[in-house]
Order: sequence, then C-alpha cells, then structure tokens
Amino acid sequence: MRYRLAFTVAATLVFSFCSGTMLAQEQTIDTSAETARWVAYWAAPPVILYGPEQEAFYNNMKNIMFLRNDYNSPTNPSALDENVQWLKDHPSVRFYVDGYASITGDVIYNLALSQRRADWVKQTLVSRGIAEDRIVVAAGWGELYPVCPENTQECRDKNKLVRFIYRPN
Repeated sequence: MRYRLAFTVAATLVFSFCSGTMLAQEQTIDTSAETARWVAYWAAPPVILYGPEQEAFYNNMKNIMFLRNDYNSPTNPSALDENVQWLKDHPSVRFYVDGYASITGDVIYNLALSQRRADWVKQTLVSRGIAEDRIVVAAGWGELYPVCPENTQECRDKNKLVRFIYRPN
C-alpha cells in the first residue's frame, strides 16, 4: 500500500511536470479557484460519517506546527504530547499522518520537507508508545491543500503543519 501510494504520487508529479512544460503555451490553469476550493474544504468542520469515535478524534487531535525549513522541532510540542495521551486512551483508533509545507521554496523541496515532517511525527508517536500499525500512512503533500491561500507570512506559517486524518476500522 505504501509503495503504491508513493508510486502514484511520483508518477503524478512526473507527469504534471512533463506535461506542464510541454503544454505551457497551450493552456492556462486557474489555480486560484482550485486553491480556494481546498482552503474552504479544510476550513470546514469534518463531516462525521463513522460515529462518536471519529467525532472525538477530530475534537481532540491537534495539528502539529513547524517553523520554516524545520521538520523535527514543532512550535507547539504540547499539542504532540496531548495527541499521544489521547491516542493512548483510545487504542483502537487508526489514522493518517499528513505533512504540509508553505508555498515558499521549490515544489520538490516542499514535498520532501513535508514528508520529513510526517515521518518525524510518525516516529515520535511510535517512540512514545503508539503502535505503528495504527498509523495507516504518513504522507507529505508539500504545498498542496493549503489551510490559508494568501502569500503573507502569517498565512504561510499556518501551512507548515502535520494534520491527522481519521481512518475507520
């Protein structure tokens, strides 16, 4: 499953870069509409489809925030501590760890940085007693799916995070 996801992401990136450079004169892409759609999606409260356990997950799990170019020292370490405690209190919960980066820097660099953030959070959770098989996938999404779309420092800071996504059993 992990290799399939990695292959899909890599193939998509290669295809998008190749097609984007070859067809750059033929097409224009309105990225602002797509960005606005994802910002609205992430700003909305998650739809609860799987009951009280999922609702408790989203009410208690906090995003882990990072500084620019950093992946192993969160700006809110207490949130990580609280997440670990909540996960220990709810041993049946499975989840995804999704890393993100701001739009500053190269796309490939941001993908790698966000993957390092997701991997670091995963390893930290495991080292603090969370079973590794509860973490379905740790994936880095780079600057895709921003929390805040503006190109301001305050907005870019909001996009340097690791987010947790509930996975039903």
